[in-house]
Amino acid sequence: MNKIAFISQSGNVMKSSLASAMAVECAINGLDVAVADLDKEHRTISQWLAARIENEINPTFHVYCVNSAKDALNCFSDESLAIIDAPSRATSATALIAKNVDLVVLPTPPSKKDIDLSLGTLYQLINDGVPMNRLVLVLTRVGTAAELNQAIDYIGMANFGDRSPHVLSSVIWERVGYRGAINDSYSITETSFQTLNDSAKAVIHQLLSKLLR
Repeated sequence: MNKIAFISQSGNVMKSSLASAMAVECAINGLDVAVADLDKEHRTISQWLAARIENEINPTFHVYCVNSAKDALNCFSDESLAIIDAPSRATSATALIAKNVDLVVLPTPPSKKDIDLSLGTLYQLINDGVPMNRLVLVLTRVGTAAELNQAIDYIGMANFGDRSPHVLSSVIWERVGYRGAINDSYSITETSFQTLNDSAKAVIHQLLSKLLR
C-alpha cells in the first residue's frame, strides 16, 4: 500500500480538491483507493462525496472519517493507495503523518504569505526527521504566468542548506471552472473545460509518478 498525505498550514489552498481529484483519477483507472478525512472541522471530502453519491456521479471511493493522526494512518484495509486529507492547520500530528507516508504534498497559493507558511511547515517537518525528498510543493490558485515565475523565484530563495524544496512543474490555475465543478460534486479533473481538466490531471499524474516510482 502506498500512502500520500495532503497537508497545509491554512485553508482555501485546494488541499481537499487535490486529494479528491487524485482519488477520482485513481478510481477511473481501476486502482483501489480510499481517503482518510482528518479535517474534523470541515469534513470537506466527506461532504463532497456524499453529494456526489446523491447526484449519482461515478466513480466514487471510500472515505474514512477519522479524528486522530494515528487513526488516519491505521484506518485503511487492503487498498492499493491510501490518501490522507489532513486538517487545514499543521500540528504535531502532521509530523506523525509525514513520517509514515510515502509522499507529503503541500498545496501552496503563490502569495508570499502562503509560501512562507508552507516553507515554515517544510522546515518543521525536516527538523522532525522527515526526509526532504518526501516533501513536495504544488502551486495552486495561480493567476498568471508572471505570478507563477515570481512564486518560483521566491521559493528558490529559501535556505534549506545545499538543497531546494521540490516544486511540481505542473500547477493549478485560478479558474472559475474549477469552483463550478466542485460546487456540482465533480473533481477539478472533471470540469466542463478540457484545458482545465488537462492541467489538473497533469498535477495528479506528476504526483502519482513521484509517489509510485
